[in-house]
Amino acid sequence: MKKVLLYVFPLYADFEIAHTLFFLRKIANAHIETVTMDGEPAVSLGGITTIAQLALGNANPDEYDLILLPGGDGIEEILDNETSASFLKEAHSIGIPIASICSSAALLGEAGILRYRKFTCLPHTYEQYKDKFIGAAYTGENVETRSNIITAKGTAFPEFTVAVGNLLGMWRNQQQAEKALQFCKGNG
Repeated sequence: MKKVLLYVFPLYADFEIAHTLFFLRKIANAHIETVTMDGEPAVSLGGITTIAQLALGNANPDEYDLILLPGGDGIEEILDNETSASFLKEAHSIGIPIASICSSAALLGEAGILRYRKFTCLPHTYEQYKDKFIGAAYTGENVETRSNIITAKGTAFPEFTVAVGNLLGMWRNQQQAEKALQFCKGNG
């Protein structure tokens, strides 16, 4: 069974990760553990109150098969936070895959994980957080996967879901991955 750490914050974009969570549970039978900076609940952009199992400072990255980072309007609440940066640096240094969509790419940039890598997010996110992406190469593609790091535009959640499945070896074959993509696009 895969174990996934979902790192949420106030006003995170629940819709960006909904399909990913669905397939992680349905196909990979993953256990999802939710963390917030302080261990307190976080209310998403969609108004969903998400209960955290623990505070980020109490999480151990080597216990997880994936770190999942949604984007959202509240990213600044956890940006420029040494606990976030240290946790992500440690996870990356021990080879834990990190999947980041939309504005959460700024967290990876802040942690120095995107340096000398191609990455993506929405253009306005790139412009807003350009200072976090120094040394990284912004592509503007829907999804970028480089070794164990996925970044995606916030509007590319179907492709993000498939990329996460690919990274974790979740799909039985390419046909299953394509069916998941079509499902996420409303064609399945």
